[in-house]
Amino acid sequence: MPESTLDSIITSHLNAWNSPAGDDRDRAISDLYTSDVVVAEPETTYSGHAGMAEAIAGIQAAIPGAQITRSGPIQSAQELTTYSWALGPAGGPVIVTGRDVLIIREGKISALYVIIDAPAE
Repeated sequence: MPESTLDSIITSHLNAWNSPAGDDRDRAISDLYTSDVVVAEPETTYSGHAGMAEAIAGIQAAIPGAQITRSGPIQSAQELTTYSWALGPAGGPVIVTGRDVLIIREGKISALYVIIDAPAE
């Protein structure tokens, strides 16, 4: 997949996670993720568009005003794509960092694995 296409998909993915609940986010989820998408977080797994919406709502409820930004280069091999990210309030300090591992098939994300970095000691 061309790098420009990957960049566009990841930008749309992060925009969906940063957008408020409503029709725009619902449309973005429908357009960007397969209907059977899997979201695998360290403590739980979600599936489908409803699960994606639940995962996004959960992080927004846990850290109000938080924004996820890509903090590293996009790397890919075949249908697997990964990049690092940082999460924190807009304009504020980073609260947590991690890595997303995406499986992209036919231009849609079919799986999202969220890896959280261990806190610095």
